[in-house]
Amino acid sequence: MSKSTPKPAKPEPKASEPKLRDLIAFGLDENKKARAARFAGDDLGLLAKAAEQMNLTIHDVDSPELTEIAAKLPAGRLYATGRGFVPHVRPDLYKKIIAAIGGEAALKDVSPPVAQGLPRSFDEIAPGHLVIAQESLEYGWWEAIVLERNGDMLTLRYRDYPKLPKFMRHRAAVALMSPPLEPQAASSQA
Repeated sequence: MSKSTPKPAKPEPKASEPKLRDLIAFGLDENKKARAARFAGDDLGLLAKAAEQMNLTIHDVDSPELTEIAAKLPAGRLYATGRGFVPHVRPDLYKKIIAAIGGEAALKDVSPPVAQGLPRSFDEIAPGHLVIAQESLEYGWWEAIVLERNGDMLTLRYRDYPKLPKFMRHRAAVALMSPPLEPQAASSQA
């Protein structure tokens, strides 16, 4: 009689390992055919570059409905050149993505934000102000527009990458840009 060996248990992810963000990229190609794919957010900068080249929108998988839809999407591919591959999907699946993110209104939300000024202090930070926010240690700091302020938490969107998802930072985790000198201060320094 042969002895059966027990199957090894699946390794649990370590607490120190950060969970990758689940993202979907979607949009219409030049022939108005629907494209969509799911991505693990381990290289957001490369995904943003590829999405910009293909005129796609990137969205966080942030609801149970989107999680279910993302599971049906093919995995997208990113190449080191900044190009990406996002395959065509069925129109009905594309319509489900649009409905899950909030319809056409959600797509209009990706228009490039416009900065309305520079705050002089952290207490002055308000919607419309331009600040500098860190993407990661590897990708550095980028200009971001404040979309909303709730206490000390800021909702931001990168100025030069409006198709990336909104993100939140504490007001102390952003940097301020130097506002222009006031006319009287500039003349006194001359």
